[in-house]
Amino acid sequence: MANYVLEIAENNRYLSIQHKNICIKEQENILGTIALDMVACVLLTAPAITLSKQFLSCLGEENIPVLIMGKNYLPISIALPVNSHYRQLSIAEEQIKASTTIKKQIWQQIIIAKIKNQTQALEKCILPQNKTVKKDIETLKFLVQRVRSGDSDNKEAQAAKIYWQALFGKNFYRNTEENGINAFLNYGYAIVRAICARAVCANGLLPMFGVHHHNQYNAFCLADDIMEPFRPFVDCLVYEQIKNKEKEELYLTPQDKRHISTILQSPLYINEEESTLMPIALKVAQAIYKSYETKRAIINYPSLKKK
Repeated sequence: MANYVLEIAENNRYLSIQHKNICIKEQENILGTIALDMVACVLLTAPAITLSKQFLSCLGEENIPVLIMGKNYLPISIALPVNSHYRQLSIAEEQIKASTTIKKQIWQQIIIAKIKNQTQALEKCILPQNKTVKKDIETLKFLVQRVRSGDSDNKEAQAAKIYWQALFGKNFYRNTEENGINAFLNYGYAIVRAICARAVCANGLLPMFGVHHHNQYNAFCLADDIMEPFRPFVDCLVYEQIKNKEKEELYLTPQDKRHISTILQSPLYINEEESTLMPIALKVAQAIYKSYETKRAIINYPSLKKK
């Protein structure tokens, strides 16, 4: 099972493929190898890394995303296969001609799932030691019931304002360019984004055509759409990792990264069934296509706990 993130964080590393394994070298010295079928995604964070065309070709054939990371662990680009499904053309045609109505219905379900998972994140992380958060939880539950088609009155933003300050304190604001907690979140979201992009391509969908996100400079709008309800799972891992840290200690260490990358193995629940991120992301991407095909939104997202 591909449940590992391979991050190259040191300079002067050379990446190649040897017998279905990723090989990491420093000059002529082999530092380590890992089987391709164990790797969920590759993060290139160091500025001086060398890799071969064969390396990118093999990872493309295995549908393994390669992320080039920029400042503060924000992805700059993602390398993904362009042809990973036997019905690529027919699926893409169905996706492109999908109506605004069905897209709005899908987005409504995405936002409902996201706010529900934000509610569960507060119940898991904050409620046991701080009962005053009950009011915020009830407000989020109220907002869930009032998300309209296309989230036309932006309940997502209303929920986010309540959620972030309840989870990380009244002085916290989500800003991708800032360090501290935001860098922790960026790192986790980059992993989830890569897995969602991988799932989109594996199902023959075109990642640049989103349900809600539309940006001429973003080639992965659909991955950004379907990852939204998965974000609170990352938030919980970040909260667990930083809750005992002082403000001056809020910088990402290798130990922090290992903890956050366990998002790939963390148990998620759809009703009573336990699963993990990658197979669920594949099912969500498949459900997006089925929704386009049947003209009926049928997306089922996981939760943090059994119902």
